[in-house]
Amino acid sequence: MSFGPPPSVFTESTLAAEKRRKRRRMLVLGATTTALAVLLAGMWALSFDSTATPSGQSPAAASQAPDDIRETIERRPATPEAVNAVARRAEGVKAGQNIEATGTWATAKTFAKTLGNSITGYRISTDRQAWKLAFPGSVCAATPHVTVDGRTTVAFSSEPTRTDPSGGTMSGPCDRIAMFDIATGKRLWHVQLPEKPLVPARLTITRGKVIAAWEDGSAAYAMAGGKLLWSHTPGPACRDSGYSGGEALVRVVKCGNADNRRFRVEGTDPETGKPLWTYTVTPGVQDVRLVSSSPVVIAVAAGDLVITDLISLSDQGEFRATISVPVQTYVTKCGDGIDVTGPIETCEAVVVDERQLYVATQARDTGTVSAHGQVANEIVAFDLATGKSLRKFDAKIGRPMYPVRMSGDLLIAARESSSAHTPSAAVSIDPSSGKETLLLLFGTVGMLPFEYLDVRYEHGRIFFAATSLAGPVSKDDEGEGLWLADGFETGG
Repeated sequence: MSFGPPPSVFTESTLAAEKRRKRRRMLVLGATTTALAVLLAGMWALSFDSTATPSGQSPAAASQAPDDIRETIERRPATPEAVNAVARRAEGVKAGQNIEATGTWATAKTFAKTLGNSITGYRISTDRQAWKLAFPGSVCAATPHVTVDGRTTVAFSSEPTRTDPSGGTMSGPCDRIAMFDIATGKRLWHVQLPEKPLVPARLTITRGKVIAAWEDGSAAYAMAGGKLLWSHTPGPACRDSGYSGGEALVRVVKCGNADNRRFRVEGTDPETGKPLWTYTVTPGVQDVRLVSSSPVVIAVAAGDLVITDLISLSDQGEFRATISVPVQTYVTKCGDGIDVTGPIETCEAVVVDERQLYVATQARDTGTVSAHGQVANEIVAFDLATGKSLRKFDAKIGRPMYPVRMSGDLLIAARESSSAHTPSAAVSIDPSSGKETLLLLFGTVGMLPFEYLDVRYEHGRIFFAATSLAGPVSKDDEGEGLWLADGFETGG
Protein backbone atom coordinates (compact mmCIF):
# COMPACT_ATOMS: atom_id res chain seq x y z
CA MET A 1 0.00 0.00 0.00
CA SER A 2 1.35 3.40 -0.87
CA PHE A 3 -0.45 6.44 0.50
CA GLY A 4 1.84 8.64 -1.55
CA PRO A 5 4.00 11.17 0.33
CA PRO A 6 3.25 14.73 -0.78
CA PRO A 7 5.92 17.34 -1.40
CA SER A 8 7.47 18.95 1.66
CA VAL A 9 6.52 22.50 0.62
CA PHE A 10 3.07 23.28 -0.80
CA THR A 11 1.57 26.16 -2.68
CA GLU A 12 -1.98 26.12 -4.03
CA SER A 13 -0.66 25.22 -7.47
CA THR A 14 1.61 22.44 -6.24
CA LEU A 15 -1.19 21.07 -4.08
CA ALA A 16 -3.51 20.96 -7.08
CA ALA A 17 -0.80 19.29 -9.16
CA GLU A 18 -0.27 16.68 -6.46
CA LYS A 19 -3.99 15.88 -6.38
CA ARG A 20 -4.05 15.49 -10.16
CA ARG A 21 -1.03 13.19 -9.96
CA LYS A 22 -2.76 11.01 -7.39
CA ARG A 23 -5.93 10.79 -9.46
CA ARG A 24 -3.93 9.78 -12.54
CA ARG A 25 -2.25 7.12 -10.43
CA MET A 26 -5.67 5.77 -9.48
CA LEU A 27 -6.43 5.21 -13.18
CA VAL A 28 -3.16 3.38 -13.71
CA LEU A 29 -3.72 1.21 -10.66
CA GLY A 30 -7.11 0.19 -11.96
CA ALA A 31 -5.50 -1.17 -15.12
CA THR A 32 -2.97 -3.22 -13.15
CA THR A 33 -5.29 -4.56 -10.48
CA THR A 34 -5.10 -8.21 -11.50
CA ALA A 35 -1.36 -8.38 -10.92
CA LEU A 36 -1.68 -6.49 -7.67
CA ALA A 37 -4.34 -8.86 -6.40
CA VAL A 38 -1.98 -11.79 -6.91
CA LEU A 39 0.81 -9.94 -5.14
CA LEU A 40 -1.37 -8.96 -2.19
CA ALA A 41 -3.07 -12.31 -1.70
CA GLY A 42 -2.17 -13.93 1.56
CA MET A 43 -0.01 -11.02 2.72
CA TRP A 44 -2.54 -9.20 4.90
CA ALA A 45 -3.98 -10.22 8.25
CA LEU A 46 -5.24 -9.37 11.65
CA SER A 47 -5.85 -11.81 14.46
CA PHE A 48 -7.52 -11.23 17.74
CA ASP A 49 -7.17 -12.46 21.29
CA SER A 50 -8.59 -15.86 22.16
CA THR A 51 -10.76 -14.04 24.68
CA ALA A 52 -12.75 -12.47 21.83
CA THR A 53 -16.49 -13.02 21.68
CA PRO A 54 -17.86 -15.80 19.42
CA SER A 55 -17.12 -15.62 15.67
CA GLY A 56 -14.42 -13.04 16.31
CA GLN A 57 -16.95 -10.37 17.20
CA SER A 58 -15.66 -7.43 19.17
CA PRO A 59 -17.82 -6.28 22.08
CA ALA A 60 -19.74 -3.04 21.83
CA ALA A 61 -19.11 -0.24 24.27
CA ALA A 62 -20.90 -0.70 27.58
CA SER A 63 -24.63 -0.03 27.86
CA GLN A 64 -25.30 0.36 24.14
CA ALA A 65 -28.84 -0.29 22.89
CA PRO A 66 -29.66 -1.60 19.37
CA ASP A 67 -30.50 1.92 18.12
CA ASP A 68 -27.25 3.41 19.43
CA ILE A 69 -24.37 4.15 17.08
CA ARG A 70 -21.85 1.34 17.19
CA GLU A 71 -18.65 1.83 19.21
CA THR A 72 -16.92 -1.55 19.13
CA ILE A 73 -13.83 -2.25 21.20
CA GLU A 74 -11.20 -4.32 19.42
CA ARG A 75 -9.18 -7.25 20.78
CA ARG A 76 -5.42 -7.54 20.70
CA PRO A 77 -4.32 -9.96 17.95
CA ALA A 78 -2.82 -13.34 18.70
CA THR A 79 -0.69 -13.28 15.56
CA PRO A 80 -0.18 -10.78 12.72
CA GLU A 81 0.00 -13.40 9.95
CA ALA A 82 -2.70 -12.88 7.38
CA VAL A 83 -5.15 -13.94 4.72
CA ASN A 84 -7.54 -11.96 2.56
CA ALA A 85 -11.03 -11.53 3.98
CA VAL A 86 -12.35 -9.52 1.00
CA ALA A 87 -10.85 -8.75 -2.41
CA ARG A 88 -13.22 -6.91 -4.73
CA ARG A 89 -12.75 -5.60 -8.26
CA ALA A 90 -15.29 -3.71 -10.38
CA GLU A 91 -15.84 -5.23 -13.80
CA GLY A 92 -17.41 -3.66 -16.87
CA VAL A 93 -16.57 -0.02 -16.17
CA LYS A 94 -16.55 1.77 -19.52
CA ALA A 95 -13.99 4.26 -20.78
CA GLY A 96 -14.82 7.74 -19.59
CA GLN A 97 -17.23 6.60 -16.89
CA ASN A 98 -17.07 8.04 -13.40
CA ILE A 99 -18.89 5.92 -10.84
CA GLU A 100 -19.55 6.89 -7.24
CA ALA A 101 -18.77 4.38 -4.48
CA THR A 102 -19.85 6.45 -1.53
CA GLY A 103 -20.49 3.87 1.20
CA THR A 104 -18.30 1.31 2.99
CA TRP A 105 -19.41 -0.76 6.00
CA ALA A 106 -18.45 -3.95 7.83
CA THR A 107 -20.01 -6.11 10.53
CA ALA A 108 -18.84 -9.35 12.13
CA LYS A 109 -19.78 -11.37 9.06
CA THR A 110 -20.50 -8.99 6.18
CA PHE A 111 -18.63 -6.36 4.17
CA ALA A 112 -20.87 -4.01 2.17
CA LYS A 113 -19.89 -1.59 -0.57
CA THR A 114 -21.78 0.80 -2.81
CA LEU A 115 -21.04 1.02 -6.51
CA GLY A 116 -23.19 3.10 -8.81
CA ASN A 117 -26.85 2.27 -8.24
CA SER A 118 -26.41 -0.74 -5.95
CA ILE A 119 -24.98 -1.96 -2.66
CA THR A 120 -23.46 -5.44 -2.49
CA GLY A 121 -22.81 -7.48 0.62
CA TYR A 122 -20.01 -10.04 0.75
CA ARG A 123 -19.50 -12.76 3.32
CA ILE A 124 -16.20 -12.08 4.99
CA SER A 125 -13.56 -14.85 4.72
CA THR A 126 -15.31 -16.60 1.80
CA ASP A 127 -15.54 -13.29 -0.14
CA ARG A 128 -18.74 -14.55 -1.77
CA GLN A 129 -21.60 -12.29 -2.67
CA ALA A 130 -24.32 -12.65 -0.04
CA TRP A 131 -26.83 -10.12 -1.33
CA LYS A 132 -27.30 -7.18 -3.69
CA LEU A 133 -29.58 -4.23 -3.10
CA ALA A 134 -30.41 -2.28 -6.27
CA PHE A 135 -31.89 1.21 -6.61
CA PRO A 136 -33.49 2.98 -9.59
CA GLY A 137 -30.67 5.54 -9.76
CA SER A 138 -27.27 6.06 -8.23
CA VAL A 139 -26.51 5.86 -4.53
CA CYS A 140 -25.53 9.48 -4.03
CA ALA A 141 -24.83 9.76 -0.29
CA ALA A 142 -24.12 7.50 2.67
CA THR A 143 -23.23 7.74 6.33
CA PRO A 144 -20.34 5.76 7.80
CA HIS A 145 -22.28 5.37 11.05
CA VAL A 146 -23.77 1.95 11.86
CA THR A 147 -26.20 1.03 14.62
CA VAL A 148 -25.29 -1.55 17.24
CA ASP A 149 -27.56 -4.08 15.51
CA GLY A 150 -26.02 -3.44 12.08
CA ARG A 151 -28.27 -0.95 10.24
CA THR A 152 -27.28 2.10 8.25
CA THR A 153 -28.71 4.47 5.66
CA VAL A 154 -28.08 5.86 2.16
CA ALA A 155 -29.58 8.44 -0.16
CA PHE A 156 -30.37 7.52 -3.77
CA SER A 157 -31.96 8.85 -6.91
CA SER A 158 -35.40 7.76 -8.04
CA GLU A 159 -34.34 8.29 -11.66
CA PRO A 160 -31.89 6.14 -13.65
CA THR A 161 -28.49 7.54 -14.53
CA ARG A 162 -28.44 8.99 -18.05
CA THR A 163 -25.70 9.38 -20.63
CA ASP A 164 -25.10 12.94 -21.81
CA PRO A 165 -24.16 13.90 -25.39
CA SER A 166 -20.44 13.95 -24.54
CA GLY A 167 -20.53 10.34 -23.35
CA GLY A 168 -20.45 11.17 -19.65
CA THR A 169 -23.12 10.29 -17.12
CA MET A 170 -25.81 12.42 -15.49
CA SER A 171 -27.51 11.43 -12.25
CA GLY A 172 -31.07 12.26 -11.35
CA PRO A 173 -32.08 14.16 -8.23
CA CYS A 174 -30.86 12.66 -4.94
CA ASP A 175 -34.40 12.55 -3.59
CA ARG A 176 -34.87 9.39 -1.54
CA ILE A 177 -33.31 7.82 1.53
CA ALA A 178 -33.38 4.21 2.68
CA MET A 179 -32.35 2.23 5.75
CA PHE A 180 -31.05 -1.31 5.29
CA ASP A 181 -29.65 -4.21 7.30
CA ILE A 182 -25.97 -4.82 6.50
CA ALA A 183 -26.12 -8.51 7.43
CA THR A 184 -29.04 -9.40 5.14
CA GLY A 185 -29.22 -6.59 2.59
CA LYS A 186 -32.90 -6.13 3.41
CA ARG A 187 -34.22 -2.65 2.69
CA LEU A 188 -36.13 -1.87 5.86
CA TRP A 189 -37.86 1.23 4.51
CA HIS A 190 -37.43 4.11 2.11
CA VAL A 191 -38.98 7.56 1.88
CA GLN A 192 -39.04 10.35 -0.65
CA LEU A 193 -37.66 13.70 0.48
CA PRO A 194 -40.03 16.68 0.35
CA GLU A 195 -37.84 18.22 -2.37
CA LYS A 196 -35.93 16.91 -5.38
CA PRO A 197 -32.43 18.19 -4.62
CA LEU A 198 -30.01 18.39 -7.52
CA VAL A 199 -26.99 18.01 -5.23
CA PRO A 200 -26.62 14.94 -2.98
CA ALA A 201 -28.45 14.99 0.31
CA ARG A 202 -26.26 14.85 3.42
CA LEU A 203 -27.07 12.01 5.82
CA THR A 204 -26.30 11.05 9.38
CA ILE A 205 -27.84 8.94 12.11
CA THR A 206 -28.12 9.28 15.86
CA ARG A 207 -29.98 7.09 18.32
CA GLY A 208 -33.34 6.18 16.78
CA LYS A 209 -33.16 8.90 14.13
CA VAL A 210 -32.07 9.32 10.50
CA ILE A 211 -31.40 12.94 9.51
CA ALA A 212 -31.14 14.23 5.96
CA ALA A 213 -30.24 17.74 4.79
CA TRP A 214 -30.34 19.21 1.29
CA GLU A 215 -30.12 22.70 -0.18
CA ASP A 216 -33.78 23.50 0.50
CA GLY A 217 -34.44 21.84 3.83
CA SER A 218 -33.76 19.05 6.32
CA ALA A 219 -35.80 16.32 7.96
CA ALA A 220 -35.56 13.60 10.59
CA TYR A 221 -37.09 10.14 10.28
CA ALA A 222 -37.60 7.34 12.77
CA MET A 223 -35.22 4.41 12.36
CA ALA A 224 -38.16 2.13 12.99
CA GLY A 225 -40.34 2.53 9.91
CA GLY A 226 -39.17 5.85 8.48
CA LYS A 227 -41.90 8.04 9.97
CA LEU A 228 -41.25 11.78 9.53
CA LEU A 229 -40.45 13.25 12.96
CA TRP A 230 -39.65 16.87 12.13
CA SER A 231 -38.48 19.03 9.25
CA HIS A 232 -36.94 22.42 8.59
CA THR A 233 -37.44 24.69 5.59
CA PRO A 234 -34.94 27.46 4.84
CA GLY A 235 -35.66 30.98 5.99
CA PRO A 236 -35.07 34.08 3.87
CA ALA A 237 -31.39 34.22 4.81
CA CYS A 238 -30.33 30.92 6.45
CA ARG A 239 -30.66 27.18 5.90
CA ASP A 240 -29.41 23.93 7.43
CA SER A 241 -26.22 22.87 5.68
CA GLY A 242 -25.79 19.46 7.30
CA TYR A 243 -25.68 17.42 10.50
CA SER A 244 -23.23 15.32 12.51
CA GLY A 245 -24.68 12.34 14.36
CA GLY A 246 -23.37 9.62 16.60
CA GLU A 247 -23.77 10.12 20.34
CA ALA A 248 -25.30 13.58 19.87
CA LEU A 249 -26.68 15.72 17.05
CA VAL A 250 -25.06 18.94 15.83
CA ARG A 251 -25.86 20.99 12.72
CA VAL A 252 -24.27 23.70 10.59
CA VAL A 253 -26.51 26.58 9.56
CA LYS A 254 -25.34 28.61 6.56
CA CYS A 255 -26.47 32.19 5.99
CA GLY A 256 -25.93 34.76 3.27
CA ASN A 257 -24.48 34.25 -0.17
CA ALA A 258 -21.05 33.57 -1.64
CA ASP A 259 -20.02 37.20 -1.15
CA ASN A 260 -21.15 37.35 2.47
CA ARG A 261 -21.18 33.81 3.79
CA ARG A 262 -21.81 33.29 7.52
CA PHE A 263 -22.15 30.16 9.61
CA ARG A 264 -23.38 29.07 12.98
CA VAL A 265 -23.20 25.68 14.69
CA GLU A 266 -26.12 24.42 16.77
CA GLY A 267 -26.52 21.58 19.20
CA THR A 268 -29.80 19.99 18.18
CA ASP A 269 -32.48 18.06 20.06
CA PRO A 270 -32.95 14.85 18.03
CA GLU A 271 -36.56 14.56 19.22
CA THR A 272 -37.72 17.96 18.01
CA GLY A 273 -35.00 19.44 15.78
CA LYS A 274 -34.88 22.54 17.98
CA PRO A 275 -31.54 24.13 18.89
CA LEU A 276 -30.09 23.44 22.33
CA TRP A 277 -27.25 25.97 21.98
CA THR A 278 -25.68 28.14 19.29
CA TYR A 279 -22.07 28.95 18.44
CA THR A 280 -21.54 31.78 15.94
CA VAL A 281 -18.58 31.15 13.66
CA THR A 282 -16.23 34.09 13.14
CA PRO A 283 -17.09 36.13 10.00
CA GLY A 284 -14.81 35.50 7.04
CA VAL A 285 -14.91 31.71 7.33
CA GLN A 286 -15.69 30.20 3.92
CA ASP A 287 -16.70 26.67 4.90
CA VAL A 288 -17.53 24.66 8.02
CA ARG A 289 -17.38 20.88 8.46
CA LEU A 290 -18.46 18.78 11.45
CA VAL A 291 -15.76 16.46 12.81
CA SER A 292 -17.38 15.18 16.01
CA SER A 293 -20.69 15.71 17.79
CA SER A 294 -19.45 14.54 21.20
CA PRO A 295 -17.11 16.17 22.11
CA VAL A 296 -18.01 18.89 19.62
CA VAL A 297 -15.23 19.58 17.10
CA ILE A 298 -15.72 21.58 13.91
CA ALA A 299 -13.37 22.29 10.98
CA VAL A 300 -13.28 25.70 9.33
CA ALA A 301 -11.80 27.19 6.19
CA ALA A 302 -10.67 30.53 7.59
CA GLY A 303 -10.51 32.72 4.52
CA ASP A 304 -8.77 30.02 2.48
CA LEU A 305 -9.78 27.42 -0.11
CA VAL A 306 -9.28 24.46 2.22
CA ILE A 307 -9.81 23.61 5.87
CA THR A 308 -7.31 25.55 7.98
CA ASP A 309 -8.37 25.08 11.62
CA LEU A 310 -10.13 22.74 14.01
CA ILE A 311 -12.22 24.30 16.79
CA SER A 312 -13.33 22.49 19.93
CA LEU A 313 -16.53 23.48 21.73
CA SER A 314 -18.03 22.51 25.06
CA ASP A 315 -21.21 20.44 25.28
CA GLN A 316 -23.02 23.77 25.70
CA GLY A 317 -21.50 25.24 22.54
CA GLU A 318 -18.93 27.43 24.26
CA PHE A 319 -15.61 28.03 22.52
CA ARG A 320 -12.72 26.03 23.98
CA ALA A 321 -9.72 26.10 21.63
CA THR A 322 -8.47 26.51 18.08
CA ILE A 323 -6.00 24.07 16.53
CA SER A 324 -4.25 25.11 13.32
CA VAL A 325 -4.08 22.29 10.74
CA PRO A 326 -2.74 23.79 7.48
CA VAL A 327 -2.87 21.37 4.56
CA GLN A 328 0.86 21.86 4.03
CA THR A 329 1.45 20.21 7.40
CA TYR A 330 -1.47 17.91 8.28
CA VAL A 331 -3.65 15.22 6.65
CA THR A 332 -7.31 15.73 7.65
CA LYS A 333 -9.26 14.22 4.72
CA CYS A 334 -11.71 17.10 5.03
CA GLY A 335 -12.14 17.35 1.26
CA ASP A 336 -10.51 18.87 -1.80
CA GLY A 337 -11.59 22.44 -1.06
CA ILE A 338 -14.65 24.55 -0.45
CA ASP A 339 -17.80 22.59 -1.18
CA VAL A 340 -20.67 24.27 0.63
CA THR A 341 -23.20 21.90 -0.93
CA GLY A 342 -21.22 18.73 -0.30
CA PRO A 343 -20.66 16.49 2.70
CA ILE A 344 -20.57 18.19 6.08
CA GLU A 345 -19.64 15.24 8.32
CA THR A 346 -16.14 14.71 6.97
CA CYS A 347 -12.49 14.93 8.10
CA GLU A 348 -12.20 11.16 8.60
CA ALA A 349 -8.46 11.41 9.27
CA VAL A 350 -9.15 13.43 12.44
CA VAL A 351 -9.94 11.14 15.38
CA VAL A 352 -11.46 12.50 18.60
CA ASP A 353 -11.73 11.08 22.11
CA GLU A 354 -13.05 12.69 25.29
CA ARG A 355 -9.98 14.85 25.94
CA GLN A 356 -7.88 14.93 22.77
CA LEU A 357 -7.92 14.86 19.02
CA TYR A 358 -5.39 13.10 16.82
CA VAL A 359 -4.21 14.15 13.37
CA ALA A 360 -1.22 13.02 11.30
CA THR A 361 1.39 15.25 9.74
CA GLN A 362 2.05 14.97 6.03
CA ALA A 363 4.48 12.27 4.98
CA ARG A 364 7.94 13.44 4.00
CA ASP A 365 10.14 12.27 1.17
CA THR A 366 13.03 12.14 3.62
CA GLY A 367 12.90 11.29 7.29
CA THR A 368 12.66 14.11 9.81
CA VAL A 369 14.86 13.80 12.86
CA SER A 370 13.04 13.47 16.19
CA ALA A 371 14.12 12.41 19.66
CA HIS A 372 13.86 8.83 18.39
CA GLY A 373 15.86 9.37 15.21
CA GLN A 374 14.42 9.80 11.73
CA VAL A 375 10.64 9.50 11.29
CA ALA A 376 8.38 9.55 8.23
CA ASN A 377 5.69 11.59 9.99
CA GLU A 378 3.91 11.80 13.34
CA ILE A 379 0.43 11.55 14.76
CA VAL A 380 -0.01 14.59 16.97
CA ALA A 381 -2.35 14.61 19.99
CA PHE A 382 -3.92 18.00 20.76
CA ASP A 383 -5.68 18.96 23.99
CA LEU A 384 -9.32 19.85 23.30
CA ALA A 385 -9.37 22.24 26.26
CA THR A 386 -6.30 24.30 25.35
CA GLY A 387 -5.49 23.49 21.70
CA LYS A 388 -1.90 22.70 22.67
CA SER A 389 -0.06 19.66 21.34
CA LEU A 390 0.38 17.13 24.12
CA ARG A 391 2.31 14.34 22.48
CA LYS A 392 3.65 13.10 19.17
CA PHE A 393 3.62 9.46 18.14
CA ASP A 394 6.47 8.90 15.70
CA ALA A 395 6.17 6.78 12.59
CA LYS A 396 9.08 4.66 11.49
CA ILE A 397 11.44 5.62 8.69
CA GLY A 398 9.66 5.30 5.34
CA ARG A 399 6.41 4.17 7.02
CA PRO A 400 4.11 7.13 7.75
CA MET A 401 1.01 6.39 9.82
CA TYR A 402 -2.48 7.83 10.11
CA PRO A 403 -5.21 7.63 12.76
CA VAL A 404 -8.24 5.48 11.90
CA ARG A 405 -10.53 5.49 14.95
CA MET A 406 -10.73 5.06 18.71
CA SER A 407 -11.21 1.63 20.26
CA GLY A 408 -12.17 2.40 23.82
CA ASP A 409 -9.25 4.38 25.24
CA LEU A 410 -6.83 3.26 22.50
CA LEU A 411 -6.11 4.87 19.14
CA ILE A 412 -6.03 2.58 16.10
CA ALA A 413 -3.66 3.73 13.36
CA ALA A 414 -2.56 2.46 9.95
CA ARG A 415 1.13 2.57 9.08
CA GLU A 416 2.04 2.28 5.40
CA SER A 417 5.17 1.21 3.62
CA SER A 418 6.20 1.87 0.04
CA SER A 419 8.60 -1.07 0.05
CA ALA A 420 7.54 -4.53 -1.05
CA HIS A 421 10.06 -5.94 1.43
CA THR A 422 8.74 -4.11 4.49
CA PRO A 423 5.20 -4.79 5.68
CA SER A 424 2.71 -2.10 6.50
CA ALA A 425 0.87 -2.38 9.79
CA ALA A 426 -2.17 -1.56 11.85
CA VAL A 427 -1.35 -0.69 15.43
CA SER A 428 -3.07 0.47 18.58
CA ILE A 429 -1.55 3.30 20.59
CA ASP A 430 -2.12 4.04 24.26
CA PRO A 431 -2.36 7.86 24.30
CA SER A 432 -1.36 8.10 27.95
CA SER A 433 1.84 6.05 27.74
CA GLY A 434 2.62 6.07 24.02
CA LYS A 435 2.84 2.26 24.09
CA GLU A 436 2.25 0.77 20.66
CA THR A 437 0.77 -2.69 20.08
CA LEU A 438 0.94 -4.48 16.74
CA LEU A 439 -2.46 -5.50 15.41
CA LEU A 440 -1.81 -6.29 11.76
CA LEU A 441 0.92 -6.79 9.19
CA PHE A 442 -0.01 -6.51 5.54
CA GLY A 443 1.32 -6.13 2.00
CA THR A 444 2.45 -2.82 0.65
CA VAL A 445 2.14 -2.60 -3.12
CA GLY A 446 -0.76 -1.17 -5.10
CA MET A 447 -3.05 0.57 -2.62
CA LEU A 448 -4.53 3.94 -3.52
CA PRO A 449 -3.43 7.13 -1.74
CA PHE A 450 -4.70 7.42 1.82
CA GLU A 451 -6.61 10.65 1.07
CA TYR A 452 -8.86 8.80 -1.40
CA LEU A 453 -9.64 5.69 0.66
CA ASP A 454 -12.39 4.67 2.99
CA VAL A 455 -10.60 2.90 5.85
CA ARG A 456 -12.62 0.75 8.26
CA TYR A 457 -11.27 -1.25 11.19
CA GLU A 458 -14.01 -3.45 12.57
CA HIS A 459 -14.34 -6.77 14.40
CA GLY A 460 -10.66 -7.60 14.17
CA ARG A 461 -10.32 -6.79 10.47
CA ILE A 462 -9.17 -3.86 8.39
CA PHE A 463 -10.74 -2.76 5.10
CA PHE A 464 -9.62 -0.31 2.43
CA ALA A 465 -12.05 0.84 -0.27
CA ALA A 466 -12.25 3.32 -3.12
CA THR A 467 -14.75 6.19 -2.81
CA SER A 468 -15.18 6.59 -6.58
CA LEU A 469 -14.03 4.88 -9.76
CA ALA A 470 -12.82 6.45 -12.99
CA GLY A 471 -13.08 4.27 -16.07
CA PRO A 472 -10.09 3.48 -18.26
CA VAL A 473 -8.79 6.10 -20.65
CA SER A 474 -9.40 4.02 -23.76
CA LYS A 475 -11.82 1.27 -24.81
CA ASP A 476 -8.86 -1.07 -25.31
CA ASP A 477 -8.45 -1.24 -21.53
CA GLU A 478 -12.10 -1.87 -20.68
CA GLY A 479 -11.54 -5.56 -19.97
CA GLU A 480 -9.47 -4.82 -16.89
CA GLY A 481 -11.24 -4.78 -13.55
CA LEU A 482 -10.82 -1.69 -11.41
CA TRP A 483 -9.69 -2.02 -7.80
CA LEU A 484 -12.63 -1.49 -5.43
CA ALA A 485 -11.80 -2.87 -1.97
CA ASP A 486 -9.61 -5.21 0.06
CA GLY A 487 -10.02 -6.51 3.58
CA PHE A 488 -7.76 -8.61 5.79
CA GLU A 489 -8.10 -10.87 8.80
CA THR A 490 -6.10 -13.36 10.82
CA GLY A 491 -4.89 -16.52 9.16
CA GLY A 492 -4.48 -18.27 12.50
